[in-house]
Amino acid sequence: MFTRPLAGGNDKGGLRMTLFYNGIMKTLIIVVLIFLDIIPHGVPFVSDIQKSLENNVKVETHQVADNTNEPLNFSPLPYQNNKYYTLTASAKAYMVVDMGTGEILLHHAEDSPLQIASLTKLMTARLLLKDGDLSKTITVRASDLNKVPAEEARMWLAAGDKVTYNTLLHGLLINSGADAAVTIADNLYPGGYNEFISKMNEEAANLNLKNTHFDNPVGWDSASNYSTAQDLQILARTLLQNDTFKKIVGTKSETVYSENGRPYNLQNTNELLNGTTVFGIKTGFTNGAGQCLIAAGKVKGQNVLTVVLGTGDRFGQTKNLLEWTDLVYNW
Repeated sequence: MFTRPLAGGNDKGGLRMTLFYNGIMKTLIIVVLIFLDIIPHGVPFVSDIQKSLENNVKVETHQVADNTNEPLNFSPLPYQNNKYYTLTASAKAYMVVDMGTGEILLHHAEDSPLQIASLTKLMTARLLLKDGDLSKTITVRASDLNKVPAEEARMWLAAGDKVTYNTLLHGLLINSGADAAVTIADNLYPGGYNEFISKMNEEAANLNLKNTHFDNPVGWDSASNYSTAQDLQILARTLLQNDTFKKIVGTKSETVYSENGRPYNLQNTNELLNGTTVFGIKTGFTNGAGQCLIAAGKVKGQNVLTVVLGTGDRFGQTKNLLEWTDLVYNW
């Protein structure tokens, strides 16, 4: 599950620096040997490095100005301090990831495929942000809304509403609106709902989500709609590269409007959201998936991401993960 920090006394400056550089050199040498296939991949420590190397986020590239006078910025490396604290966690799967470096700080059953409830809507948002025009207006149809069961969370669209995709995106991510998800899926591509599902799985493959499959845009319970903590942290970190997404998932409440002025009052279901220690991103719950939560937060000034799947207390479990990280890690 996780590696215990070493117990011991206080480090002295010179010794700490020596150990730090020795650790870096050791890691670089083993990375080179892995790529050259000189040492086997299954050896302890080598496997950990290999997993870290695979834990990259695939994001769109952006051209930047060439400014040779501007210093390069590197995220500080997390390291375990000299204390050990017991973690209380009962979720089926969970992870803590340092968003600056992609380093996995804690993991349990991270590659186990599980139902993920409304965390599915992250891929729905991903496709809209990638392929849609947020300023485009569409008309909500009764056929869109008829797909949504009565008990589902919704933003309360009505047939005939004229709304922008931007309005739907807010309803999807803040209110976790199933009606917004289905309306997006029905209208974004010429092939409608079925093409949208196909695109969800194409995008999962593009992002190298190895144990993920979708069969609906909402997160309804289905043996064919699943993911893992590992895949979800990649998807979440990819989405957080988008400023529009990051702003929306950090919003506690908001009122958005249809083109003719009809209000939709949106309320975020993430009880931990406070804009400082926790600034996103998505909750989920179904009978099959249990409670789920992906949270983006700050620990000691550094951005970390937690994933909790299959629990009875998503907020308590997430708080435990953040507190454990704060007590066990420094940067």
